[in-house]
Amino acid sequence: NRWGSPWAVKPEDKAKYDAIFDSLSPVNGFLSGDKVKPVLLNSKLPVDILGRVWELSDIDHDGMLDRDEFAVAMFLVYCALEKEPVPMSLPPALVPPSKRKTWLEI
Repeated sequence: NRWGSPWAVKPEDKAKYDAIFDSLSPVNGFLSGDKVKPVLLNSKLPVDILGRVWELSDIDHDGMLDRDEFAVAMFLVYCALEKEPVPMSLPPALVPPSKRKTWLEI
């Protein structure tokens, strides 16, 4: 891609996250917060951390996650479970290639 940075979400992880995404019955390619919430809560991470995960992964702030945004959410959850701090703002390498134009405009 033209930013020169590959997406931090590896293809094998993306496949795993896509399977979870599909299992949650997305509507028109989106999952509402209500559908994502149990998955996030299941991680047993503190609610404030999960709130930040949602804020960072809902890149276009429409209150829903598409397949790529969901992958970002899962990536952040797994990082937090590995005791890595969740960033305050989304690092460029974590912005899905499909969202980079949107993200630059925010």
